Amino acid sequence: MRKFILISFTLIWVLSAQNSEIDKLVKGLLGDTPIEEDLKELCDVIGGRPTGSIANILSIDWGLEKFQKAGVSVSKEAFTMPGLWLENESSAKISGAAEFDPRVVALTFSKGTHRTGLRGNLVDGGYGTMDDFARLGENAKGNFVLVETDELLDIDGLFKEYADAVLIEDLAYKAGVKGLVYMSSRPMRLLYRHNASRSFENSLPMVVMAREDAKRCLRILRNDKSLSLLVKINVREGGPYKSYNVIGEIKGSERPDEVVIIGAHLDSWGLGTGANDNGCNVAMMIDIARQMIKLDIKPKRTIRFALWNGEELGLYGSMAYTKKYESQLDNHVMAMSVDIGSGPITGFFTGGRPDVLDATNKIMDSLTDLGMFTNIDIPLVGTDNFDFMMHGVGNLIANHEPANYAPNYHAESDTYDKVNLQALKHNSAIVAAVTLRYANDLNIDIPRQSRQDIEKLVESTDLEQQMKSMMGIWYQWIEGKRGR
Repeated sequence: MRKFILISFTLIWVLSAQNSEIDKLVKGLLGDTPIEEDLKELCDVIGGRPTGSIANILSIDWGLEKFQKAGVSVSKEAFTMPGLWLENESSAKISGAAEFDPRVVALTFSKGTHRTGLRGNLVDGGYGTMDDFARLGENAKGNFVLVETDELLDIDGLFKEYADAVLIEDLAYKAGVKGLVYMSSRPMRLLYRHNASRSFENSLPMVVMAREDAKRCLRILRNDKSLSLLVKINVREGGPYKSYNVIGEIKGSERPDEVVIIGAHLDSWGLGTGANDNGCNVAMMIDIARQMIKLDIKPKRTIRFALWNGEELGLYGSMAYTKKYESQLDNHVMAMSVDIGSGPITGFFTGGRPDVLDATNKIMDSLTDLGMFTNIDIPLVGTDNFDFMMHGVGNLIANHEPANYAPNYHAESDTYDKVNLQALKHNSAIVAAVTLRYANDLNIDIPRQSRQDIEKLVESTDLEQQMKSMMGIWYQWIEGKRGR
């Protein structure tokens, strides 16, 4: 009986100490910190940060300096990007039954044109379905096909866009089109940039045209009139080159070889300034690390803070990390990605792993002062949890209220003023509390999955479909180039 009482008191004391550390960190993050000033610098001064750009290089050194000034051990970790793609400028001119200059932007991995441009007939491709291409028949060959889109309202619509593009582009190749023109799914002539589905293997010119301009073209075409399109796409392409992740670290006091890693991607597209995607959460990573040092919080397990690079082009920075540290991944307790904007966090996606769900549920139940949360046990593809998941490491993705994330996603409008700064502060406290609990609760044991376990996860969920719609990563998985 005495032994039971002693164990009980010891457990209470340990939990109390953990909660005290978490409470101290939460209070610090909800107080006055430089997170807003950091975000302004990153977005307003450095700006949009496509991997390989001067702005991206500046942001790497900026992140390194922020960690150093906070007293965090930090390094730049080099990795090789498979290729370079940057847009210099794109323009278009419509002629025929009407003459005007629509607003366009090149899709990532679009092929460039000669400086004099590429001209061809513009044809109505409907929504780019199999029936639409069947209707076009030979009329698609050698012409620009204009694809209609629904207006984007939420993140579900965003994932649908990605999935639809895979089929559309496959049909376009088979039809022998000259190029693809996507109607922008955002109103008010707003442009954005997605990746061509074949990534670096793409060989077609592809652009997004302002929604109002594309609708004008369709009305004319559907009135049995003809239009011609002249498109000029000036892009900078190149072979493999070196980029960097920025990795901060606070060493564990009791189990330094065991790692909890949290991260946000530093790169963005260059149309806006990469505020909600994903500058706000880059600033969060820095702020959490800074407050832990300032408050002398010493986690029992090592915590790493990753500013990933090359995410938008194919999750290359986090993939490089899993390859570099593959021999240590058995000791990675948890990998968390924060990459869905600045809406209030509602819980976490736990990757289709009941053990991760159970551990995270228990943690969130202890954080009711920060809100009520619901965790969703499904695997997701599209951010820097992916390669950890495919290596069998327990992984989390922060889930957020959608707020204004989807309409501004990858768009010119993804700027500082769209960030919910109050929610960002609160989100920082939530992420920090979850991270510290994973680092300090030594009873949490989430074993790394085997290749067989991961294959079962793929078979029992829609992971295959998700991977096929994202940057060619399905083929990298089945060819053994990614994952365990």
